[in-house]
Amino acid sequence: MPFVSGNEINYEKLVTWAGDGYASYAWLIFIPIVIFIITAVSNGANLTDGIDGLAAGTSAIIAVTLAIFAWVSGNVIFSDYLNIMYIPNTGELTIFIMAFVGALIGFLWYNAYPAQVFMGDTGSLTIGGIIAVIAIAIRKEWLIPILCGIFLMENLSVVLQVGWFKYTKKKFGAGRRIFKMSPLHHHYQKGGFHESKIVTRFWIVGIFLAVLTIVTLKIR
Repeated sequence: MPFVSGNEINYEKLVTWAGDGYASYAWLIFIPIVIFIITAVSNGANLTDGIDGLAAGTSAIIAVTLAIFAWVSGNVIFSDYLNIMYIPNTGELTIFIMAFVGALIGFLWYNAYPAQVFMGDTGSLTIGGIIAVIAIAIRKEWLIPILCGIFLMENLSVVLQVGWFKYTKKKFGAGRRIFKMSPLHHHYQKGGFHESKIVTRFWIVGIFLAVLTIVTLKIR
């Protein structure tokens, strides 16, 4: 992770208050963080699955980026050159990730507007969970807010919308909204944008975020 000593987040440092042998208590911090990350990314993917092709296309872009990270992390030469943690055998994970990408693209072929098949909550929640677990396995979980920026904005739009509605209803007696509708992609739908235009532009943003995530390899 850029701008951090050694470019690595050491969870042991967060439990130094435990005194001698504090390293054995790192799981007290790590497990809740893992639970939060998997829940957040899984929920973000689920919320993104609202219009034809959006969740599958965005997830494929994210997965390809993770495949690149997995491959360089498992290569001792590239990991040393890029100054990232060398994790033996994660190159093998690239095979699974690319199979995952293939499945997403195959699904997208029939899910593109107008959709012939639909994902449903079971698919979108699983996709988000897979992405989160892969990111944690290759120790790139703190790049998720950038790489999964689309998921993050979809999550935040719902949190802000619901929170503001409840607050204004309690204060003024009538709920008010920040967006025309949440999650965020529905706000643009209500604004008159066609589904295909929204999806394509979200993909473009997703590609830029993926490139920015990869660029962090050299911002160290």
